[in-house]
Amino acid sequence: MNHFLRKSLVAANWKMNILPTEANALVRQLIDVEWTSRLDVLICPPFTHLPYLIDLTKEGILIGAQNCHINSFGAYTGEVSAEMLVDIACSHVILGHSERRAADFSENMVVSRKIQHAINAGLEVVYCCGETLEVRESGSENQFVANQLLLDLKGLEAEMLAQLIIAYEPIWAIGTGINATAQQAQAMHLWIREQIRHLFNEQCANNIRIIYGGSVKASNSEFLSLMPDIDGVLVGGASLIPKEFQEIIKYFS
Repeated sequence: MNHFLRKSLVAANWKMNILPTEANALVRQLIDVEWTSRLDVLICPPFTHLPYLIDLTKEGILIGAQNCHINSFGAYTGEVSAEMLVDIACSHVILGHSERRAADFSENMVVSRKIQHAINAGLEVVYCCGETLEVRESGSENQFVANQLLLDLKGLEAEMLAQLIIAYEPIWAIGTGINATAQQAQAMHLWIREQIRHLFNEQCANNIRIIYGGSVKASNSEFLSLMPDIDGVLVGGASLIPKEFQEIIKYFS
């Protein structure tokens, strides 16, 4: 029942792709499809592209960033704060993505602070978690993800979860072309929902949106969309291909 009450989300993570001047035209192609009010569509481009896309918010497209700093202002060369994103009308930010964790191990230690700061600044957070291939093969993926949630969500109050979206991204399936089956994804999403119930409460567990990321494309989105605890997808490479992204939107709409 709660699956039908939660609004679906299809989010595009462009990573470091597309020139800023090409961004608006690409989004126009990506969203050249009808969808119902039961679906949100979110585009997360590089920082440089945001000014070219903000006007799309007037047409109901959500625009987010791929990261933000733990502080509001200061001597942090190359960084961008949550307040700066809010000031240009961004509504979302991706935090904790495995590519950022892999690039700098210290990222794991600040994800919790980033989430709290971004939510307090007024952003909705797409928080990423997920296990490596080694962890999956050892059969300890549930405990690994449970520990991630415990560490990264510490300090959050239950009411703050209204601004949190969890993206389960098995690292072994990100950009590899290897897909978790819909059943594997569903099992982990259900496990994550149970952890939210344990850490917070029943209402938070029922209401929080949990989306799947990891080599998402049109061919596996149909099956993912049928799973009761999968509320959408975080799309990487396929979010740069109009026909692929349009089909994904159709399935989750």
